[in-house]
Amino acid sequence: MRDMAEIEMTLGWVIAYVEDPAAAAEFAAEGCRMHEELREGEFFALAAGNLAEALYQLDELDEADAWACRSAELVRNEASGQIVWRSVRGKVLARRGEHTEAQRFAREAVKLGEGSDQLDRQGYAYADLASVLRFGGSVAEAAAAMQQALDCFERKGNLVMAERTRAELATLHGETLR
Repeated sequence: MRDMAEIEMTLGWVIAYVEDPAAAAEFAAEGCRMHEELREGEFFALAAGNLAEALYQLDELDEADAWACRSAELVRNEASGQIVWRSVRGKVLARRGEHTEAQRFAREAVKLGEGSDQLDRQGYAYADLASVLRFGGSVAEAAAAMQQALDCFERKGNLVMAERTRAELATLHGETLR
């Protein structure tokens, strides 16, 4: 069953890559159920963070925040879980207009990412920081964070996220020219 739970979590990320947050949420929820049943706290914490991200993508902000907080309660020292819940929490707070607190969480996620060797997680953390900064009106700073995200995805060889990030970066550059 543990292998199945790990497959569920991985499939959730694959589905998120193809932009189907509803399917990603289903897989993440199943991963949460399995890891909770197996009493695997660290994996459950990461699955909860992944579920929070999928729910955020579905604009279910209250649920996303609740799962991010649940992940925060369960995660120990594992960098991925720490990064994910902080990133989601930052984006939720930014959408609610709580920009100072949102930036604090997003910057903490970036700092944790920089301290790891997980280039994809670093890229996601920078992209999420860019989103938070953009909601707060700091478009030029958001563009700089998105450039950092692109650098991470390119170094990792994550072609899907690099292409998406390039498109977001072009949009941000367009906004800075207005």
